[in-house]
Amino acid sequence: CRPLRAQYVHRPQRFGALSGLQSGQPITERHLARVLQHPEGGLRRIPAGAQAVAVLTQAQTAALQSRGLRLADSLLGAYRRVVIADDHARPLATHTACAGILLAAGSASRFGGPKQLLAYRGQPFVRAAAQAALQAGLAPVIVVLGAQAAAVRQALAGLAVTLVYNPDWQKGQSASIRAGLRALPPQTGAAVFLLADQPQVTPTVLRALRETHARTLAPVIAPLVDGQRANPVLFDRLTFPALQALRGDVGGRAIFSRFSPHYLHWLDRSLLLDVDTPADYDHLP
Repeated sequence: CRPLRAQYVHRPQRFGALSGLQSGQPITERHLARVLQHPEGGLRRIPAGAQAVAVLTQAQTAALQSRGLRLADSLLGAYRRVVIADDHARPLATHTACAGILLAAGSASRFGGPKQLLAYRGQPFVRAAAQAALQAGLAPVIVVLGAQAAAVRQALAGLAVTLVYNPDWQKGQSASIRAGLRALPPQTGAAVFLLADQPQVTPTVLRALRETHARTLAPVIAPLVDGQRANPVLFDRLTFPALQALRGDVGGRAIFSRFSPHYLHWLDRSLLLDVDTPADYDHLP
């Protein structure tokens, strides 16, 4: 970390006043975020209704890009996009607010009981999936409820998630997709759709989907395991109107003919498993 001195910072006294730093103290991502989000700092004189974009330059190494991602996560509430660029201001990645939508409304009639509440490593399926989304930095994490809504609410108690009840859950998955999308904040740039019957999904693959989106801005990004498409899948906001138009018991793959997926090659075969039968449950890792 560079110290707060004139050779490193333009108008160091001003920076110190906005960040709370004294001269010579080290500047961290927290201080940069404070100044960039301050109405007299990075957001000064931005017209009402304008979309603010932050550009973080000189991120020419992997370590600096990783620090840039951490800073981007803290800025996305104030900025619509955060661009990570090299020392020549060439964009390397464009970060947008990425939400998680956990579909947990089904009755699991084929399984014979509420899969959302099955135990996985000491906790209900739905709680394990929600925790993975939170740990990956998805925000907000929206959980769509339907069948067994009261019990699922209880299973999620204490987690920083947004609960949305879908009164049309019996009309198929598309109704839950629409309910989740309606609950998104307007600045959301992408959303990862997770399934409540996949508690084995890790924060690692969710972060990889986010980072791939930042590099490519592809409209759809899905894991590819041994040549097979897997879940969860990330959808850019460009696809939201098409998802909102879905009807019946169909999911996001119904729009793949319009938005060709960008595949993230992944080695974890467990992503190919969702729990439809008791035998599937026995095969969870």
